[in-house]
Amino acid sequence: MHKRLRRLRCQFACSKVRQVAVLGTAAVASTLCSASVLADDIGYEELVARLGAAVPIGAGVRAAQCEAPEASGTPVPYGPNQTLPEFSGKTFSAQSGTPAVSSHATVVAGVYYGNNSIARGVGTIYLYEVNSFISSHLRYGQGSSVAPVTPPSSLMKVYNHSWIGGLSGTTPTAGDLEILRRADFQMNRDDTLYCVGMNNGATSQTYPLMAMGYNGLAVGRMDGEHSRGDVPVGADGPGRMMPQIVAPGNATSWAAPVVGAAAVLLYDTALSTLASNPNADETTVIKACLLAGATHRAGWTNNPVASGTQRGSTVKPLDPVSGADLVNIDRSHQILTGGEFAGATSAAAAVAGSIIGWDFENLPAVNATRFWRFTISQSAPELSVIAAWNRVATNSTAVPLVADLSLALLRIGTDGIAVPLEGEAGTAFYGSGNVASRSAVDNIEHLYVRDLAPGDYIIQMTRGGSSTAGTPFALAWYVSPRAADLNQDGAVGGLDLTILLGGWGLPGLGDINRDGTTNGEDLTVLLSGWG
Repeated sequence: MHKRLRRLRCQFACSKVRQVAVLGTAAVASTLCSASVLADDIGYEELVARLGAAVPIGAGVRAAQCEAPEASGTPVPYGPNQTLPEFSGKTFSAQSGTPAVSSHATVVAGVYYGNNSIARGVGTIYLYEVNSFISSHLRYGQGSSVAPVTPPSSLMKVYNHSWIGGLSGTTPTAGDLEILRRADFQMNRDDTLYCVGMNNGATSQTYPLMAMGYNGLAVGRMDGEHSRGDVPVGADGPGRMMPQIVAPGNATSWAAPVVGAAAVLLYDTALSTLASNPNADETTVIKACLLAGATHRAGWTNNPVASGTQRGSTVKPLDPVSGADLVNIDRSHQILTGGEFAGATSAAAAVAGSIIGWDFENLPAVNATRFWRFTISQSAPELSVIAAWNRVATNSTAVPLVADLSLALLRIGTDGIAVPLEGEAGTAFYGSGNVASRSAVDNIEHLYVRDLAPGDYIIQMTRGGSSTAGTPFALAWYVSPRAADLNQDGAVGGLDLTILLGGWGLPGLGDINRDGTTNGEDLTVLLSGWG
């Protein structure tokens, strides 16, 4: 029997919730208000300036949009208004019956894949209504032998979920946990990524669906007006941090598709430019690149220990309000295209690689370690490192296994020995941040350091816990270069000058001060940082 429908109210200035939808005993809600997405907030203008006509637009990717019904009726209003010019040239494939128009779905679609979106090249979109998605796609309640449906296309990579819900409100139930396990199973099996909106309002409660999953990305608002906090007791993995990333938008319904569109561009790049590398479109690689590339704004902190032998360490890898912080598609794209660099099994064997890049590997056993080395010749304003891994299940309803990984930053001394920076001895080598990340529950670890001194460094990953199964993981890192280090080799020199002069009079990479033209002002900046 269905429970009586709930009405939810948002903690911001917009129209009230339009309609709740029911799945068995579920109440799910969608919110409706105007969208405001600024490309310059998310690094898109920098991406275009850097790549020009080569900028990805999502042409090689198909998208999925999952919506709660905006009202009752037949047909169910869960789809965008396909007659608008915003969606001309696009093909919609309704997976939950022919949809009526939903205003909420129309705004989400415009931000996500519309012709004015950063992912405007997406040509095919699969539309799902929440109840149908859970019952017919994830196959909730159909037993452990029945797995979620394989996506209708191998090119369908990103699912947007701009809705919240729970089978019995905000307290996770066994049914909620099954739905989340099935969603994580599907993402891990099919290399897809769910971008999930948090509840709106800084003091609002978090609903189990879909934010409490492991393998997707829980998205908040860049203004901080969203639910936040640890996954509660009663859910899988209590203590995990939410959200993981934030984006522009005066509702999380609009912030989630901003992140979804950024993910589409990375998948597009992985499937085209990086098609020769089968690891590039792994879910964890895309997720790690998005998180490592995020802009850490003033005030961001994951609260590392401030003094003593554990100075610079944290067991909470993310900021409690903004996660890894504001999505930055330019930085994330740089990380993905920076190349894959394999880790070594010892610090001594690690070979210096790029200051921007990633890796996808497997840690085969408890206490296994991997090491990556990089060198910077000048102080670096920022270092951001993310490790991400999925929880993995043998079937879609079993309690999945979750590995316990940790990260640390080491410095190679004059004697060639790698020494941890954790503790008071590391004070001389970085200004602030954390040099060790050791969450016992999250499937994300994060190092973030400001003002890193010149030298040779090692990123170390260690696997703890007791599980004997191998653990695939992704590692992504970004060392922010000096503004004039155009080729990002850690120094300002002749190669950078060649790049600048090659683009003289034009926008692009040589436009250091971002005024739209490469000119004498940019040359002055470059020469002032020479050497």
